[in-house]
Amino acid sequence: MAELKLQHLDKIYDNNVQAVYDFNLDVADGELIVLVGPSGCGKSTTLRMVAGLEDISSGHLIIDGKDITTMPPKDRDIAMVFQNYALYAHMTVYENMAFSLVLRKENKNVIHEKVLAAAEILGLTDQLNKKPAQLSGGQHQRVAMGRAIVRTPKVFLFDEPLSNLDAKLRGATRREILLLHKRLKATMLYVTHDQTEALTLADRIVCMSMGHVQQIGTPLELYDTPNNLFVASFIGLPPMNFIEGKVEDGSFKSEHISFELNGEQKQLLSAYNGKEVVVGVRPENIIKGSTCAMKVTLNENLGQTTLVHGNVGGQKLTAKFREWCDYENGDEVGIAFDRIHFFDKESTEAIR
Repeated sequence: MAELKLQHLDKIYDNNVQAVYDFNLDVADGELIVLVGPSGCGKSTTLRMVAGLEDISSGHLIIDGKDITTMPPKDRDIAMVFQNYALYAHMTVYENMAFSLVLRKENKNVIHEKVLAAAEILGLTDQLNKKPAQLSGGQHQRVAMGRAIVRTPKVFLFDEPLSNLDAKLRGATRREILLLHKRLKATMLYVTHDQTEALTLADRIVCMSMGHVQQIGTPLELYDTPNNLFVASFIGLPPMNFIEGKVEDGSFKSEHISFELNGEQKQLLSAYNGKEVVVGVRPENIIKGSTCAMKVTLNENLGQTTLVHGNVGGQKLTAKFREWCDYENGDEVGIAFDRIHFFDKESTEAIR
C-alpha cells in the first residue's frame, strides 16, 4: 500500500467559487481516514482531487514520496468506489470485477486468480455468473468493492458508498468494509456525511465545514474533545446540548440555568469572568440530580436507554438516561451535568 500526503490543497472553480481551502493531511500506510461533514462542505471535492477527477488549483498530492499532482487519473494507481456502483449491466459479476484488468491486458490466469480471491473475501463466489440485475443493493456494493480490490491499488477511495442502501444493509456493509480494511491493511480515504460511519470505521476523522478542515483526530478525540462548536454539534447523536450564558464570580449563569463552577472549571475560565461563553453537555452527561428541574416534553424508549426531551424554562435539553423511563409530557425530573464542555461564544473555539 502507500503513504499519502495532501499538502495545502485548494480548489477554486472557474466562477471563482472556492470549494476547498488549504487542506493538509498525512495518511499513514494502511490507515483508514474518513472525511465527514454536511453536504457541500468540500469532502467529495477533496476525494475527487485525489482521484484526479478534479484539477487541483494549488497545492501538492504525494504518494510514497512521488508528486502526482498533475498526473492523469489512470496513472495514479488509485481505485475508487462510487456512490452509484457504476456496474456494467450486460456483464456478469466476474466480468465486472475483471474489467479493469482486461483493459490492462493482464494474463488471463492472473485475472482469474485475482477475481476469485476478491470474490472469496467479499462472499461473492456463488454470484460470479450473475448479472447486476439479479443482485441486491448490498451485493452491488460488494461487486464495486471487488472491482477495486482486484487492481491492488496503492490507495482506495470511497465516495459515500453506503448512501443508497437501507439501514440494515448499511450496517452490514459498513462492517464488511471494516473487516476488508483489517484484512487488506489498505490505505483508504472514505467520504461520508454519516457520523456513525465515521465513528465506527475511521482510524482518524477529518471533520469539514464550508471547505475548511475543522478538526483531525481519532473518533474519540473528536467526540470527547471537539475543537469548536461546529465539531461538537456535528459529531454525536443525539447532538450536544448548548446553553449560552456568562461566567460571574465562580458561577455559570444563563437565563434559565445557573450552577456553581468547580475548582478545575474556575481555573479553566479564569480569563472569562464577566464574559459570555457557551456550555456544551452531551445527552449522556445529563444525569438525575438537583442542579435544576427539567419539564419533560417527549420520552423515547430505546431499550436499555431512554431519550428524554424537555426544557428548563425556555432552554431545550435532551438527556440520555441509561435505563427504561416512562415519563409523561409535563413530568418534572431533577437533573445535573456530569461533564461539561466550554466554548468561547465569539470565536466558537473550545476553551481548554
